[in-house]
Amino acid sequence: MSTVLITVDALRAGHVGQYGYQRDTLPVLDRLLDDDSTLFTAAFANGTNTGISVPSLLTSRYRGDEHARDGPNIASPLPDEVSTAGIHSNTYFASRVPRPADFDHFDDFGIMDSEDSGSPSAAHRLFRRTMDVVRPTVESLGIRPLAERIQEAVFPASLIMEQTVYENAEKTTDRALEWLDGVDGDFFLWVHYMDPHRPYGIDLEDPAYAEPADESEIRRLMSKAGIHPEDVTEAERRRIVDLYDSDIRYTSDHIDRFLDGLQSLGRYDETDIILTADHGEEFADHGNYYHRNRPYDELTHVPLVVKSDRGDGGVVDDQRELLDLAPTVARNHGVEPPSAFRGTDLFEGGPRRVVSTGSFSDAGPVVGVREDGWKYIAVDGEEDELYDLRADPKERENVAADHPDRCASFRSEIPPHLLRETTEGVPEADDVSEDVQKRLEELGYMD
Repeated sequence: MSTVLITVDALRAGHVGQYGYQRDTLPVLDRLLDDDSTLFTAAFANGTNTGISVPSLLTSRYRGDEHARDGPNIASPLPDEVSTAGIHSNTYFASRVPRPADFDHFDDFGIMDSEDSGSPSAAHRLFRRTMDVVRPTVESLGIRPLAERIQEAVFPASLIMEQTVYENAEKTTDRALEWLDGVDGDFFLWVHYMDPHRPYGIDLEDPAYAEPADESEIRRLMSKAGIHPEDVTEAERRRIVDLYDSDIRYTSDHIDRFLDGLQSLGRYDETDIILTADHGEEFADHGNYYHRNRPYDELTHVPLVVKSDRGDGGVVDDQRELLDLAPTVARNHGVEPPSAFRGTDLFEGGPRRVVSTGSFSDAGPVVGVREDGWKYIAVDGEEDELYDLRADPKERENVAADHPDRCASFRSEIPPHLLRETTEGVPEADDVSEDVQKRLEELGYMD
């Protein structure tokens, strides 16, 4: 019994053809569905960004950093004879969880082992250190818009975003197949693809849905959308979306190549495959770009397809959450999930109450609850948000004032520690190498 867990960074369900999108951005899903995989139409991430969501899905807990590092996590309960490996190039996750427990092999693109090949420029060091000093004051005083204008004037976009920020899907696939080729017996492999994450289009010579973009255009678009989203024109927004969609299609092609490799090794039929995303992506739906906002559906609704003998090849419309992945993998391998796991086997039980946390746009804790056709969002120090998803699926009209009892009920269901703690922010400079700090800047976590 073997399992492959494939996660794609920043892959929004609403931009996938099997979820109603007009473009066939992820045709590899059809390949899996043709093999009697199960399509989960209402799967949701438990965090709005990688730093929250990936530790949660690996540990089946809301705040999973510590448990990902120390266990138990998704690899911990698997039988000793199962070889376990993780392959990714997400700097943000690696800076929070350098080496998850109980993985026999873990390859993170050399992120946490990297040593500076040369000293960063004085401008890069000044930019990072200035941001370290001023960010807490900016957040506490509520003057972020002013600070952003100053940042844009003082630090050019070239300091905020460069192009060599993660490994492309071709190389990630090669690494995964190389590991598999050396494995005898059962295995669990987690592979994380980064390409739909900003900066969009950096690895595309022939984008599926757009004309190629050069480095200067990508830098300009990414910087403008990150710093001044309100100034992005409709034509620029379409250009950004076209590049993002093209990144998804490029990733699909290489996942397809990975499945070809699995078949050529004679391992495809015997292997369970889970394909999902760590979170979604926003294109000004609620005023921002990327994944900086509160847990609205564009950031939490993710595709989920599972190829397993335990499924019937149908469609599951009941809500599921990424906390459910680790218990499902355990059951697929014939072992009981650890009692510390909060999720439930995907193939068991009814609709879930989904709790999702996180927002780079807020200084304090932000917690969302999605249940019974409603979305409740609690924001530290601000008024509640409540949306009737049946009448308002795009979450535009806050009806919290009309339903105080419902808001109080939702708030009572939130684990208290989630309302007291926040997991946002990049690591302190002393905790990681200067190379890692530079990559975080290039991925947009500093603008």
